[in-house]
Amino acid sequence: MDKKHISAVVLAGGNSKRMGHNKALLQLGSITMIERIVTILQPLFNEVIVVTNSPDTFSMLKDVKFVPDYFITNEKNSLIGLYSGLRAAENEYVFAVACDMPLLNKSIIKYMIDVLSNEEDVLIPYLEGHYQPLHAIYGKKCLRPIEEMLSKEEYKIINFFNEVKVEKVDESAIKKFDIDLQSFININTFEEYVKIKRMI
Repeated sequence: MDKKHISAVVLAGGNSKRMGHNKALLQLGSITMIERIVTILQPLFNEVIVVTNSPDTFSMLKDVKFVPDYFITNEKNSLIGLYSGLRAAENEYVFAVACDMPLLNKSIIKYMIDVLSNEEDVLIPYLEGHYQPLHAIYGKKCLRPIEEMLSKEEYKIINFFNEVKVEKVDESAIKKFDIDLQSFININTFEEYVKIKRMI
């Protein structure tokens, strides 16, 4: 599918309980982590959406569309972020990614764009026996089942998959571009942050 039919959605989140501040603002060299992610995404998509309730925090980002959470809860919630970005997107599909995955691989994302058809509602990597819901493509047909989940206060992303058509991206396909699956590493602790800084 052409990139013109897909938007990118970055879930900027908020303060990390384990790290004590917003992971998106961690420095990686001369730029923040979210700047690095947006820089990777912008050549691949004609619309980049950042889901955040604090857009002023990300004033350094250019040519992005800021979208607040459509529903407000007392906890960080990736499903609400996904719903908000998908609902606001100009395109039929979005590539959704977390703000703490600084090793995104352009070749993998391009591959996912290329293999996406109009048949599936979710195109998602399946690695080591697990879905990767924050490195996946979602279609607007997901909005209604997500709404139904949110109305029940169910927040696990993959729990609506039985209501839509899901296509897996096999690990073997991903490893052609990233043998060690580094692009799926996310930062949850200071130790992981230090390790990532050494890799970049």
